[in-house]
Amino acid sequence: MPTAQQSSSTAHPLPLAHYRLFDSHDLDEAREFVGRVFCPHELATLHPGAQLDACHHSVPLHRDASLNYVQYGPAVRIEPGHLAGFYLLQIPLRGGASVRCGGQALESHALRATLPSPPEPLSMRWHEDSPQFIVKIEREALQARLSALLHEPVHKQLVFGLGVDLANPTLMGMASFIAYLRSAVETKAFLLGHPVLAEQAESHLLTSLLLSTQHNYSAALAAGMAAPGSAPVVLPRVVKRAQEFMHSQLELPLTLADVCAHVGVSARSLQQTFAQCTGRSPMAFLRELRLDAVHAALLQPAPSERAPQVSDIAARYGFFHLGHFAESYRKRFGETPSETRQGSGLPRH
Repeated sequence: MPTAQQSSSTAHPLPLAHYRLFDSHDLDEAREFVGRVFCPHELATLHPGAQLDACHHSVPLHRDASLNYVQYGPAVRIEPGHLAGFYLLQIPLRGGASVRCGGQALESHALRATLPSPPEPLSMRWHEDSPQFIVKIEREALQARLSALLHEPVHKQLVFGLGVDLANPTLMGMASFIAYLRSAVETKAFLLGHPVLAEQAESHLLTSLLLSTQHNYSAALAAGMAAPGSAPVVLPRVVKRAQEFMHSQLELPLTLADVCAHVGVSARSLQQTFAQCTGRSPMAFLRELRLDAVHAALLQPAPSERAPQVSDIAARYGFFHLGHFAESYRKRFGETPSETRQGSGLPRH
């Protein structure tokens, strides 16, 4: 017999509804199932006699991150203790929660997410009717990405500020990207079925989280150095090497961290040097290179029966959102991809 949660989701599907792990009114069952994805924890309702209306939907993004929807219904107390080996970005979809992590405590709501860190003991009180969209990221992957951005080993544990103000303009890009990931998964876009795209999406998610939120390495990232007193490497040769590397990797899922690792500087140093020398960021330069490569491919003569479609050429160079690709292409070349192809004498498809 379907539960109330299942019946309501028929008319109004819950987030990530295609990836349901369980739904239950039983406290022990909810604790066990949620613990399998996150970690063992204590779970109890805050009001005697309250009936649980719990469910957990979860889908891996690639290797090191997953998207999750969790609801309990009534107000609950959750005591995970220390998180095992992962970080959780917890975004209330409505309602909120009282969250304490180490020496930090705050009230979360739809515009203030929480980001507890593994080294700190975690305790939460979710308010009644307060479902949350949760991004889980593996600790080792995030630390590795931080090390790549700094171009230095990371010796201390990465610890985030507990509160994440989603109304802050500096965080809107990351919030919008998470919303895009949720939409892509829910509409069963080919994101999850395309390993290269899924890897790129996960990489961008980790980098965005590190560069836009506050943590104990934020100052080092902003200063372009791995430790106080060390000097950033700012050389014109760095830009040339970065450009050559990007030219050679146009069809691969290249990230800012990859370029920094190749040329041997921090992300901040490379961004500053690039801006000084070229007037744009490294990733903007790479995007222009890839647009130029698509343009050249569309102009390349080939028998009409063997001519690849525009979407295939775009995907080859990392453009998977055709609407955004077409807009960027038109801004750069003053015409649509189909018009370029028509000028080459090939079919416009």
